[in-house]
Amino acid sequence: MASDEPAVQRCELRTAANVLAALDECNLEHLDVDEYRTFVLYREAVLDLQVSEGRLTAASEFTVTSQGFSYRVSDPDPEAVITEFCRELVAATDSVASDH
Repeated sequence: MASDEPAVQRCELRTAANVLAALDECNLEHLDVDEYRTFVLYREAVLDLQVSEGRLTAASEFTVTSQGFSYRVSDPDPEAVITEFCRELVAATDSVASDH
């Protein structure tokens, strides 16, 4: 993959979940753009999370795109960061859902 192309990964949830609540559960800062999109700060990376099935408050599928890394990160691995983020977020959605 060319270094100027952002990494993209699609994530599916077992059941529709509140992604915003899951981000809060993980203590991740995010900036909501609209009811379908938010930017997330995750481990020195800026990630663009866009819901493709549902809304941020009831999503069943979303894509995550790397938008860049802090200047302090000398050799970023966008695919690994997105994979780790998706795993953490999916686990948090399960936790948030089981709390209700």
